Amino acid sequence: MGMDRQRYPPNWAEISRAARERAGWRCQWCGAAQGEERVSLAGKRDKQDCRPENLAALCQRCHLRYDIDEHVGHARQTRWRKHREAQLQAGQLLLFE
Repeated sequence: MGMDRQRYPPNWAEISRAARERAGWRCQWCGAAQGEERVSLAGKRDKQDCRPENLAALCQRCHLRYDIDEHVGHARQTRWRKHREAQLQAGQLLLFE
């Protein structure tokens, strides 16, 4: 699942870098030191509210844990879509839509 850049402010790269600098280039959850921290919004539904208290620099592992519900939902939708497409290609009629 990629980042939908349209949901973030135009200066997201600057905001993200500042958050990672404040965190000392470490994951704020597990403390891992690395250069590829992701910055997550604590109030993640409003991607425009980028106040420092709403941001956390997370390593890839912790970022995945943070977004796990979203990842599970997307995977479920993808499986359903592929199953439905396979049924249609096999010539099966759908009883419920």
